[in-house]
Amino acid sequence: IIAGDDDKHLEAAGKENVGRKKALEAAEAVGGKAVFPVFEPGERDANPRAFTDFNDLAVKSKFGLEAVKSQVGAAVSRQIELKSAAMEKVKTRERQEKQREGKEIARI
Repeated sequence: IIAGDDDKHLEAAGKENVGRKKALEAAEAVGGKAVFPVFEPGERDANPRAFTDFNDLAVKSKFGLEAVKSQVGAAVSRQIELKSAAMEKVKTRERQEKQREGKEIARI
């Protein structure tokens, strides 16, 4: 899990959201997932530069540290579910291949 900055203030100025872009690139490079903080509605309006990352969510946001735990934890749990499902598919295919091999050997 890559915990990225979401530099929306740069987008508002017509610039590239570098934090989001780099987090997505890093996640792709390692086969992972990028997550970005979700703040309380309207919280960024007064000072968008002050609300960009998970540290800001923990110490500046009304949501606080519990939101960091919840948001990152949900992403981690989802990735574990996805990886577990993928591993189970591989194991199932391996079992099926062994069964086919056994049937072929039995026919010989």
